[in-house]
Amino acid sequence: MKIRTVYFKVNNMEAARTFWQSLLNNTPHKIGARYSEFKLENINLGLLFNEMNDQWSGTNCVPVFEFADQELPYYVELAKSLGANVIFDGLDNPHIQSIVMADLWGNEFELSRFHD
Repeated sequence: MKIRTVYFKVNNMEAARTFWQSLLNNTPHKIGARYSEFKLENINLGLLFNEMNDQWSGTNCVPVFEFADQELPYYVELAKSLGANVIFDGLDNPHIQSIVMADLWGNEFELSRFHD
C-alpha cells in the first residue's frame, strides 16, 4: 500500500496554486478551476476548490517535506516570504529537526531535515 495523493481544500485556487508552485518550485501537472495537482517524486499534492463551502478550522493533514541541511533555510525563508506563518520551530531540537508552518488558508505543512 502507498499514499498516492494528499490534498488541501482551498477557497482561492489561483492564489493557492501560486503559493504552492512558488514554494515547491514545481509546475502542477494538473491545472483546473476545481482541482490542481503537483507530482512530487512518489506522492501527489493536490488542491481541491471548496465549492461546497465546507467549514473547517485549522488542519487535519500535515504533509512533511524533507530537504538536505543546506537547502532547508532557503525553503523556510521562501515559505515566510510567500506569507506562511511559523506554528512551531523545532529545527534546533535534534529529536524534531523540523519547522511546522501554515499557508495563508491555515493548512499546516512541515519542512524538515533528512533524518530517520
